[in-house]
Parts: sequence; C-alpha cells; structure tokens
Amino acid sequence: MGVRTFGTLIIVKNKYYFDFTLNVDVLTRSRGSFGIFFRMQDPYSFLAIDINIEQGVKRIIKFDHGNVSVLKQLNDGGIPQNTWYKLQIQAVRNRFIVRMGDASTYQEYKGMPIIFQFENSSFSRGQ
Repeated sequence: MGVRTFGTLIIVKNKYYFDFTLNVDVLTRSRGSFGIFFRMQDPYSFLAIDINIEQGVKRIIKFDHGNVSVLKQLNDGGIPQNTWYKLQIQAVRNRFIVRMGDASTYQEYKGMPIIFQFENSSFSRGQ
C-alpha cells in the first residue's frame, strides 16, 4: 500500500522577502501533519511551522542544508481534524511571532493568541 499525500507548494521565484506578515486559513482533513515554509533559501534551507495532528504537537523547525532541528515545540494536543483555523506568521528582522486560532472563534488575525515567539538569525531573507 502506497503513501497518500496531499498538498500545495507555492514558490515565488526571483522575489525575496525580508519583513512580512502571512495570513493563512487552513482546513485539516487528514490525521497527518501540515506545514508552512518561510524564509526559504533553497529546497534544503528554510524555517517551517509544522502542525502534527496525530502526534498533537506544533513545532518551529529549521532546515539548514538538509540538517533538521526543532527550535520550538508546543505539546498542546495539536488541532482537531476537519476544523478551519487561522494562522499568522509575522517576521520583523530576526524576530518571529506565530498566532493561531479556531476560525469560528477569531474573525480577525490580530486578536488570536501567540503560540510561538522566537528569534532566529539563520535566514535574514527568503523566497
């Protein structure tokens, strides 16, 4: 039996971003994990938020030339399957703030609770 995977990858080529605010609405359909890459240098070097529904964790992961390290982890039960969530990633210089909340509770991104706040100077810009 093969592995079923779903997903979307969007790469904005020839554009680099420094400071940004990314607002995303996500619907979790499977019991696996989903993530968002940011400050991507190349396919092997970037930061990512990984939300694993089956393991019940949220993580900030750093990929540096294929070497993986967990910068932050929150063991909060993850998020329920088949539920819309709002997620916001803010980057200002080397400081990052990640907010997340149930879309039925939070109508706007700015009022959601902070789930991660960290600094990392590995990648000052990204695609």
